Amino acid sequence: MSAVKSPPVTEKQLSSWKLLNRFNSMLEEFGAAVPPSSRETHGLRKLDRRGYFGLFLLGLFNPVIDSMRGLCAASALAKTRELIGLDGPVGLSSFSGGQQVFAPQILEPVLGRMVAESLARQPGGLKHGRISPQLIHIFDSTLWKVVHRMDWAKWRKQHVIQRAVRLHVKLRLCDLAPAGTLISAGNICERAAMRQMLEVGQFYLGDRNYGADYALFNELKVKGCGFLLRLNNQAIYEIVERYPLSAAALADGIVLDATVRLGYRGSGGLQRIVIKQTPQMKEALILVTSESPETLDALEVVGLYRHRWEIEKFFRWLKCLIPCRHWFAESAGGVTLQIYLCIIMGLLLAGQLGRKPNKRIKELLDFHQLGWIDDEELAAKVAAEAAARDHRETKKTV
Repeated sequence: MSAVKSPPVTEKQLSSWKLLNRFNSMLEEFGAAVPPSSRETHGLRKLDRRGYFGLFLLGLFNPVIDSMRGLCAASALAKTRELIGLDGPVGLSSFSGGQQVFAPQILEPVLGRMVAESLARQPGGLKHGRISPQLIHIFDSTLWKVVHRMDWAKWRKQHVIQRAVRLHVKLRLCDLAPAGTLISAGNICERAAMRQMLEVGQFYLGDRNYGADYALFNELKVKGCGFLLRLNNQAIYEIVERYPLSAAALADGIVLDATVRLGYRGSGGLQRIVIKQTPQMKEALILVTSESPETLDALEVVGLYRHRWEIEKFFRWLKCLIPCRHWFAESAGGVTLQIYLCIIMGLLLAGQLGRKPNKRIKELLDFHQLGWIDDEELAAKVAAEAAARDHRETKKTV
């Protein structure tokens, strides 16, 4: 049987033109900080960075486009060419070759500007102990499995070599926006990526994978960074000084707040640890921090570490909301471009709606783009879903 051809994409099926205009203006203003390479300006290439990124982003915004061929078909539409600035339809080879021409660094100042705007929309005055949430960042990484032909993305070997892309994120606590990202092959160490994204004066939260390297603690202190990391439950320590626990800390299950000599024969140096253990917990929560009890008491240490789970929510949001299951580009640079553009897409939608859209709201936007609901119904349903989400969040905090 012959394959069934997909129907052609029409202008009525495409949407998010205003958001593309917003992206184009920021690319023109902030993307200019990265000068074009010789491959961009040799005179034979008709597809420039604005056309390439705009077409790429159009495919991410619109559910009717699910392949590179679909993107190229959309480039034949008059409205697409007018908005993005294309001289004519884009061929498969031209779009595919763009991932080797347009560096991901072009998008970094645009992404930085959007993150700064997100921060400006947040209320000030929030504190965790004496630490501002604007300084607190959560480190973690997540994986996307990729096709076998993406040989550069080696991950692990279980009977056969598996391949995956790893996204390392430094997530700012105050607005849950990514203040730093790094895309690598799946087998790159998370701590190595963290070391590349450290900045003086910031405070970092991380799980036990980051707490497994005791040398990292002193590196962070020398760098001028604070930290709150989880230790492995097999950690060895010798108590040097105990700190008194309040009634509230004891009621919360905190059993120890102390300065200890960490590691075998004190290889980890003097560190402050806080341990929580309740009958309901399968294993103790052992936390190591750079902060003194005067800056963060034991109860604040445990409370602050709970925010580490916000980055898991971010990864879930990114994977459920934004289509990275199909890669429009498969090189290391192309995958980096797609993930950067996915994050930019999410921030554009958040700026338009005043909040990060969840999966339900994104589905409503997709229905609207496909013409299944009108503007009035979209506004009503988005408002209802936002109110329901606020109600669920309020119940969690009560």
